Amino acid sequence: MLDLSRVFYLLARRIGGPRVLALPLLRTLAMLAAVSWLLLAPAEYRERTALIWAVAAFLGYSIAVEVSLWIRPAATLRLNFFILLIDGAFALLLIHFTGGAESALYLALPLIAALQSYYYGMRRGLAVSAVSAGAYLAIVWPTVAGIDAANVAIRLVVLLGTAISVGILADIEGRERLRVAALNAEARERERFIEGVVESLKEGVVALDPAGRLIAWNNAMESRYGVAACYGVAASEVLGKDFFEFFPAASREPWSRDLRQLLQGEIEEFSAEAVEHDTLRKGRVVQNIKGSLLREGARLMGAVLLIEDITERVALERSARQAEKLAALGTLAAGLAHELNNPVGIISSRAELILLDSESQPLPAGVREDLQVIHRHAQRVARIAQGLLSFARHSSGSQGAVDLNRVVDETLLLVEKTITKDGITLKRALAPDLPPIWGDTNALQQVVMNLLTNARDAVGRGGQISIETGAAGDAVRLTVHDTGPGIPPEILPKIFDPFFTTKAEGTGLGLSISYGIVRDHQGTVDVQSQPGEGTTFVLTFQPTRVEGRA
Repeated sequence: MLDLSRVFYLLARRIGGPRVLALPLLRTLAMLAAVSWLLLAPAEYRERTALIWAVAAFLGYSIAVEVSLWIRPAATLRLNFFILLIDGAFALLLIHFTGGAESALYLALPLIAALQSYYYGMRRGLAVSAVSAGAYLAIVWPTVAGIDAANVAIRLVVLLGTAISVGILADIEGRERLRVAALNAEARERERFIEGVVESLKEGVVALDPAGRLIAWNNAMESRYGVAACYGVAASEVLGKDFFEFFPAASREPWSRDLRQLLQGEIEEFSAEAVEHDTLRKGRVVQNIKGSLLREGARLMGAVLLIEDITERVALERSARQAEKLAALGTLAAGLAHELNNPVGIISSRAELILLDSESQPLPAGVREDLQVIHRHAQRVARIAQGLLSFARHSSGSQGAVDLNRVVDETLLLVEKTITKDGITLKRALAPDLPPIWGDTNALQQVVMNLLTNARDAVGRGGQISIETGAAGDAVRLTVHDTGPGIPPEILPKIFDPFFTTKAEGTGLGLSISYGIVRDHQGTVDVQSQPGEGTTFVLTFQPTRVEGRA
């Protein structure tokens, strides 16, 4: 079945819109009216050659105008004044040939005047109606008789009234169109502003339909998590897909149940704080997620999610808590170490004296063995006490410009043979022209020593340890990487805690002391480790100018 509305829509688009479409439609109506009048008129009119030629000329001219309007609408509309003159001439000519004052074709004149008022303003419509009225009166005056005079007067009034009334309506419509256009422009501007606000948000925004399909998301989601890039599709291709298809890890997280309830309209909103989520590109992140129901009246439209990435903030909070804990433990450790040193020193020295005396005055083998055990463990307690003092001590006091490469070289002189003796490959890559940092050489050497010792303990024979220095933007970076078994995720947050160790003979203070030293040097420590992939410690320091510290 022919869809007339679709046809009219296509025609209107072709020639410039619905308002312009009225012109060829009205012209077609005028053509039908002229032909119908000629076919139904008395025989005396149908036999007039001049009338037939006039109607034929009007039909040919009108068809030419409509074809031109279809082919070149803009150019044809610019000829409107000349078309007006020709239309008016044809209308007056047909009125003259069809009875003058008695002709019903006078209706063409009000139509022409109305079109001029509607499209070009009331002033032009009144001018056209006035000229048309004068011409019409001149043409029909010889044929006016009796009641025709009154009819002609009414027709002239209608002609002028049509131009005025249509002009007023056109003016009102024009103002309304301008108002609607202004409102549309304002709405588009508001829409662009809202879109700009959403796109500039650091938090991710996701809109879902009731079936859980993505209908919109902002740049933060794609730039932060690279979902489309990970799947090898364009960002626009993600829209219309199921949310959990592109965020599969989310379907296994507790808040996914709240999201499904939200999409079904069972709840109005939900909130999930500090949620750990495994992303495709960034690995594990920490998020705050808020979901709100979208409604249009009583109709359920879907849901919107606000996803705030708080990974860095959580890391800073953990670092701050770690620093506070270390500071408190440092104070406690200093007091405890001082209290332990005296009795441990006495126990150790007395055990040594007894063992020395036993060389001249032999003791039973069991007693001598017990004394050796006591002495050995007293020495171990002494080392722990010394570690506590190192942990509590902020600095050795001697600070200056430090060449990090030299610190690494001097430390390697002490441990390189031990490491390579165990069948471990040691690689170094020290960047030349590395700017100095400000700090305590001995303390930094202790940090490097602890990292290398831990790496040696982590890798077995045939493993590899790499130590590198280099610039990282405006900072100086030290990296120690080993090919050991890596650190399990559940243990990783605890490695800097004092007394936490996975070694049978470890004190659990090495990394705590190192962390405190790096912190005192205004540096940062970053640990990257995955089970089976080894461990990397990255220390970052700010460089300094020697003359700036003089």
